[in-house]
Amino acid sequence: MIRNIPIKFTQIEMLDIINQKFKDQYDYFYLPKDLKTQCGVGFAFINMSSSLFILDFLFEFNCIKWSDKIEKCNSNKHCEITYANV
Repeated sequence: MIRNIPIKFTQIEMLDIINQKFKDQYDYFYLPKDLKTQCGVGFAFINMSSSLFILDFLFEFNCIKWSDKIEKCNSNKHCEITYANV
């Protein structure tokens, strides 16, 4: 689970960021959005296709400041990677 995603990020933008280093390493991604505002809700689910990719993904994204990772992002949020309880 990817937490603390800025609500203005779209699924396409998130996938562009993830695919820079992790293309073909996941088999499921879902970023829900609020149907009234069409904005994200601040979290997404991703399933890595192999457990071998999890640590690399964690080291790449956990605790990063979104504004440091993405140009034109002025969010002060820090990404958090956690296991989802489903």
